[in-house]
Amino acid sequence: MRFRDFFRRAALTAVVVGLLAAGTARAQQNQQKPEGFWDSVARMFGFSPGAPNHFATPEPTPDQGPIAPGTFRLTDNIDPGRQYQTAALLKDGRVLIAGGVGEQGIGVLFSAEIYDPTKSKFEYTGRMTVPRSVATATTLNDGKVLIVGGEYITPTGFTQLLNSTDIYDPATGSFSAGPIMSVARILHTATLLDNGKVLVAGGEDERGFAISRAELYDPTTGIFGLTGAMAYPCYRQAATRLADGNVLLAGGIDSTGYATDRAEIYDSQTGKWTEVGKMSTQRKFHTATLLPNGDVLIAGGEDNWGHTLDTAELYNPATRKFAPTGKMLMPHEKATATLLQNGEVLIAGGFSDTSGVIAECELYDPANGTFSRTGSMHQARENFTATRLSSGQVLVAGGFSFVLGQFGVLHSAELYEP
Repeated sequence: MRFRDFFRRAALTAVVVGLLAAGTARAQQNQQKPEGFWDSVARMFGFSPGAPNHFATPEPTPDQGPIAPGTFRLTDNIDPGRQYQTAALLKDGRVLIAGGVGEQGIGVLFSAEIYDPTKSKFEYTGRMTVPRSVATATTLNDGKVLIVGGEYITPTGFTQLLNSTDIYDPATGSFSAGPIMSVARILHTATLLDNGKVLVAGGEDERGFAISRAELYDPTTGIFGLTGAMAYPCYRQAATRLADGNVLLAGGIDSTGYATDRAEIYDSQTGKWTEVGKMSTQRKFHTATLLPNGDVLIAGGEDNWGHTLDTAELYNPATRKFAPTGKMLMPHEKATATLLQNGEVLIAGGFSDTSGVIAECELYDPANGTFSRTGSMHQARENFTATRLSSGQVLVAGGFSFVLGQFGVLHSAELYEP
């Protein structure tokens, strides 16, 4: 974890503890029955628990005009601003945004919103059963969304990892408690398999150690079951379902606490893991994208010396080896990578050790193995989400920004037109 993340989390913890104490004192002073922790925090800001809240800080005004190809346009804002949230494309083309860390000290969120592309608007929907950040969200074959693990801040101010899950039902717009995993985890991956099950792999446990345990969520039984142990434990890795239905896990932080160049394959038929060829360098905070030809593009990230990477490489499932491809135009870590309908990959934003949080974006062309410049986002951002819509546009939402001494959680969202 970078030092800046440590200090953000420490500051957030101090604010939430103070809010809890003030909320409890207010309840006692009014001789009221003590509220739940999150309700106390909510009322401290003057709104009813579970109701829409309005902490949006001034940011660029959304533009409803047409989008020129290769550029971004601001769209409706999320409310509240959030980073480390999850995003899932629903079967009807809408996007679920859930949880994350909020702005202005409101802590870890249980609220959720739906982006409707037909209206270019975010609308409130049900809230999760527990606040979550750094979780995963997976759209199941039946259209529901499985949200797994993550963390929140306890009433005593400590970070609590979660082994619980939430299931969102778009038909009712509500969340319900899902099954419990065998271990609490953050910074894990969740991958939908061809058989409809969800593979949850790796992550960081409550002691800060990399997890080797993997488990499967079966929507027909509604429970988790253990599957084969990983070849190497890791968190902050990248997971990609390959064309043959197996899953590639690459890089991340291993049991030594350092980024790794190792990679492994999960066989969805046997439930076993097998190590494959190594990447050209150790990576964490990188991206992985399945290309139309079946290769996987691994791009950017951070090495073990704190350097943001501009290198990229391709994994070939036939040879089970990695090979270098073109370099990015600038280093990116904590960026997003989105496969476009034309087969190119949009690398957006993130962090650079030379420029800080960035708005610059670029395109990878698999046909010639090169990166090229495309339009920049209106705001520099990291820890955000990017979702390709049915129209082919890409919705980027929220995140964290630090530019020219100004920093904060973002509530803006933008659309990229390929």
